[in-house]
Amino acid sequence: MSRWIFLLLLTTGLAAQTADPARFQFVTNSLPNGMLGRPYAANLTLRNGAGPFEWRLTDGTLPPGLFFDTNAGAIRGTPSQIGDYRFSLTVRDLGTNEMVRHTFIVAIQNQLLLEWLKTPTLSSNTLSGLVKVTNNNLRGQTFNITVIIVAVNEIGKAFALGYQHFDLAESIEQTVPFSSTLPNGQYIVRVDAIAALPNKRQSSARTSLETPTPVVVNVNR
Repeated sequence: MSRWIFLLLLTTGLAAQTADPARFQFVTNSLPNGMLGRPYAANLTLRNGAGPFEWRLTDGTLPPGLFFDTNAGAIRGTPSQIGDYRFSLTVRDLGTNEMVRHTFIVAIQNQLLLEWLKTPTLSSNTLSGLVKVTNNNLRGQTFNITVIIVAVNEIGKAFALGYQHFDLAESIEQTVPFSSTLPNGQYIVRVDAIAALPNKRQSSARTSLETPTPVVVNVNR
């Protein structure tokens, strides 16, 4: 038997084994992403198991705020922290003593996204920049957005750099420029964005962004 025929048969055999519809396996191969502060629920389905099943988290961590319901084979809760979370679940079929393991990745996103389009830049004693706001709620909702940008100096005094108030539909972006002249000092630039549904006072989402290091204004007068 030639080497290439042997490799072909080996590959075909492995593919057939992987695709074997009769083996104990996960039907659920991926999980939906979640939104910060929104209830999350995802069911995990198995195939060809006799049961009962013993579920275990064997690697990684679930997103904070979520828990695994071992009785229902489901992940539930309300995400409390954004990020990408990778974890593995192992299931033992106590009826047949077979085991199956699968790794999942779940991204928890904020409904409201803030990004620097132009990081704060100093020219003489004028500080300016540009931020982008995106409605990422994925429910077809229009948000009423308030954006406030301030520079806070080393003694905690805040200077207004920019302010905007506008409506933002789902998946739409809005840029917010800012610029102001500042006295000498060291400044952290902070952007706060608050979203509310129209005609409702309670906020639906909020997020913030700030410079990691101070911007130093030192102009001789």
